[in-house]
Amino acid sequence: MIAASRTDSGQPNFGVGLELDVIAAAVIGGASLFGGQGTILGTLLGAFLIELIRNGSVLLNIDVFVQSVIIGLIIWLAVGWDQFRRRRLTQRRRGRGGVQ
Repeated sequence: MIAASRTDSGQPNFGVGLELDVIAAAVIGGASLFGGQGTILGTLLGAFLIELIRNGSVLLNIDVFVQSVIIGLIIWLAVGWDQFRRRRLTQRRRGRGGVQ
């Protein structure tokens, strides 16, 4: 939307290459890749953090391909944290005699 407002036109290829950033923003913001969780505010916070990392990487002269690897590692860590949190919640429910 921002790119379209800046150029006063809509191009079908404006978002090409931003898929990784979108997924990273959602996952860092608390959305689960397995569905059912996440908030708009969390996704906005995730997008802010991803852009902060991208801009910082540019200022540090980090190669674009290395930036993608860094973002991929962040996604990997966020998914790992989500899995850890889900397992812990499941164990708590089973420990209290909840639904299995």
